[in-house]
This record gives sequence, structure tokens and C-alpha cells, in this order.
Amino acid sequence: MSRRERLEDEVALARKRIANAPEDTPEDIRQIWEEELIQLEFDLNNLVDEEDDNNE
Repeated sequence: MSRRERLEDEVALARKRIANAPEDTPEDIRQIWEEELIQLEFDLNNLVDEEDDNNE
């Protein structure tokens, strides 16, 4: 599994965790999860594939 695929899976899992969180999940926990999601999305968006590198 490539780095991109792992990040895509992690982003999907993080989104699902936030969407399916119980109503009584503490706000600080939700905030941590949202920050983790933002970081994962940032990493994914800034990932440069090896194929892209070879084409330059």
C-alpha cells in the first residue's frame, strides 16, 4: 500500500470517527480529532507522488 493510499484510508477513518461520534463525546476530544483530520488532509494534499517527480 502506497503512502497516498494509507493517508486516504486514514482521512476516511478520521471523518467516519467524527461523524459517528456519540453525542456525549467531550468537546476537547472532538477538537483533537478535528485537528488530526486537518493534519491528515494537509499531508495528503501536499503529498508528491513518485510518478509526478519522474515527469518533471
